Amino acid sequence: MSVARRNRWITLCYLLCFSILLTYGACACLAQAQTQPQNPLAEKNVLILNAFESNIPSFEKTNQGLSAALRSGGIDIRNQFYEHLDLVRNPGPEYRKHMVALMRRRYVQRKIDFIITLFPEALRFLLDDGQAIFPDAPVLALYLPEGFELPKTKRQIIPHLIIPDLKRTLEIALNLVPKVKRVYVVSGTHPLDRWLDDKARQDFQKWEGRLKFRYLRDLPIEEILATVSGAPSDNIVLITAFSQDRTGKYQTTVEVGRELARVSEAPVFGFLDTLLGGGIVGGSMISFEFIGTKAGEMALDILRGTRYAENIPIVLEVPQLDTFDWRQLKHWNLSESALPTGSIIINREFSLWDLKYYGIGALAFILAQSLLIAGLLVQKRRRRSAEESLRQKSEELDQFFNVSLDLLCIANTDGYFLLLNQTWERTLGYSREELMAKRFLDFVHPDDLVKTQDAVSSLASQQKVIYFENRYRCKDGTYRWLEWSSAPAGNLIYASARDITERLKAEAEARQHREELAHVTRIATMGELTTSLAHEINQPLTAIESNAEAAKRFLSQDAPDISEVGQILEDIIRDDRRASDVIRKVRDLVRKEKPREEYLEINKSIQEVVAIIWDESLLQGLSIIMELSPEMKEIHADRIQLQQVILNLILNSAAALRNAPQAQRKIIVRTAMQDDRNVKVSVTDFGTGIDENNIKHLFEPFYTTKPKGLGMGLSISQTIIQAHGGTIEASNNPEGGATFSFTLPVQQGDAS
Repeated sequence: MSVARRNRWITLCYLLCFSILLTYGACACLAQAQTQPQNPLAEKNVLILNAFESNIPSFEKTNQGLSAALRSGGIDIRNQFYEHLDLVRNPGPEYRKHMVALMRRRYVQRKIDFIITLFPEALRFLLDDGQAIFPDAPVLALYLPEGFELPKTKRQIIPHLIIPDLKRTLEIALNLVPKVKRVYVVSGTHPLDRWLDDKARQDFQKWEGRLKFRYLRDLPIEEILATVSGAPSDNIVLITAFSQDRTGKYQTTVEVGRELARVSEAPVFGFLDTLLGGGIVGGSMISFEFIGTKAGEMALDILRGTRYAENIPIVLEVPQLDTFDWRQLKHWNLSESALPTGSIIINREFSLWDLKYYGIGALAFILAQSLLIAGLLVQKRRRRSAEESLRQKSEELDQFFNVSLDLLCIANTDGYFLLLNQTWERTLGYSREELMAKRFLDFVHPDDLVKTQDAVSSLASQQKVIYFENRYRCKDGTYRWLEWSSAPAGNLIYASARDITERLKAEAEARQHREELAHVTRIATMGELTTSLAHEINQPLTAIESNAEAAKRFLSQDAPDISEVGQILEDIIRDDRRASDVIRKVRDLVRKEKPREEYLEINKSIQEVVAIIWDESLLQGLSIIMELSPEMKEIHADRIQLQQVILNLILNSAAALRNAPQAQRKIIVRTAMQDDRNVKVSVTDFGTGIDENNIKHLFEPFYTTKPKGLGMGLSISQTIIQAHGGTIEASNNPEGGATFSFTLPVQQGDAS
């Protein structure tokens, strides 16, 4: 085959493959765009803190992997912050202070949600110098040396330890070059270089009897290159890491790797992926980009909440990758079949045979298209049949739609009805055409408009069933209350409404009747306290009369004592206020007005009630003991209604003690916090107790155990407490008597 013809075939195959990928890619992108969920990490910020300078290849590869992984999870590049501290070249404390000040200015207005550090120096800088700037964010610490001990801190730190597997690289090299006699190990004199060189000496001991090892750590770079250049071809060269030579000359591992590959007559292997493409064959590689990718994926898992404390790994473990340069394999005539299974090969040259899978894919695509066309023809026939069946079912659905007593509708999220049943016409008086001609929000009562708009927004965004109530305007100008159940389906809203106007009217009338009955009960209760109230008012009035007569006598004297008269007048004013206060409390309890809820202290309300009946209790030989907790939180309630309940419970206890011995004639009123969200009030007596057979009937209307009772006191009390979101109950005491208690929720601000 001529070169020109061969090139034409290759071009044709490229175009065919490109068209296939373009078609598939467009469909895939469209599907992805249609199903793309809302990104929960869009506002999360990740800080990457590198201890060294920015232009080292290993750091660049780490950043590439990190950035790609974070962006794929929804953290945009604007939310990724890369800081290079350059601590080795600037070791002084003044520089660190400068960096701290710079960090504070940069991030004082930003919340950092996750921090990734590179190398121990960056972690120490964060914990020692940057703790005040970044106090809480979890940390993933990359590139820590083997044996590194984490500082003691309550902060969540996930370490990543660099534990290079040098033995595997040597094993791979020996499989590729089986007749090796000598191994040259190249490394520098930087502490990290020495650590890797020592590890190589330890790991390679198992081959000491079979191979000769020459470690070149203590030579200047020029002598290292000269020694390697003289190595025979049946040897191998293995580079660990290189930062500086014995003379202190700085060179990167990548630069030294390129120089070794240039001068060596033997294949060069390594374990850092930054060396690939620079002349080395490969090996079991620490892939810095792969580490960055895995670090980014772990950060995403933790930020999404898919990783919790109990399943977050203790350390981040990233395996080495068997990776090789195809050009170097061919250069040294090394067999691919000797490579480990699953090896990654880069820089492979393209050949026509490499298109075999694309050709198979193209044929498969053509076959699939043919089958698809045939399937579409069959589907078209089935669709016609299905449309006919759907039309019949639609007619049946329409019949059901129009016989329902509820108001059924289908609307769109733009605010227009698409389908209504006949119940709308019967309920509102409009024709369906009139209702569908306007936006459905135009019929909503102005006071309910915001609530209805919020419900429509929730249906459009949250895709869940919504329940709410609002008022709809009828054609005659009146409004009807509707109770809605609405469900979304794409851009449509399926809704069912029930007319609850009459029910709400009935509930309002029943509530008014209950309030009137409660008012009557309060008046009847105050009638029972006539003696006590008369005594309570008579005391200050008698004192006023006595003080007034005394003042008159003082003033009739030739030289009256004005200071004494002033003192008498102050006593008159005090007694007058005392009488007014008693009358005010009684008027508050018996006056008829709409319930008015307010924030109030339950202890103060109880004290006001006890003050009213205090004299009555003394006349009956009763002792009312108040054990009120000082830790009570405020409640939101109608004070008059609540005091009616308390008064009723105390009077019931007093009635139960009418025939009790003097030692038992006491009532204990207690308050306590039942829990963080509820207060509890209890009234305990030591009287006859409650017949166990009657306990379940106590709160029923018109049930009473008193000879002259109406049987409405406890029923009204239960209604009041339940209307305030609480519960009321009664029980017998083990030592005799009974306890009535109720609980009420605290105001929402105190529930936190």
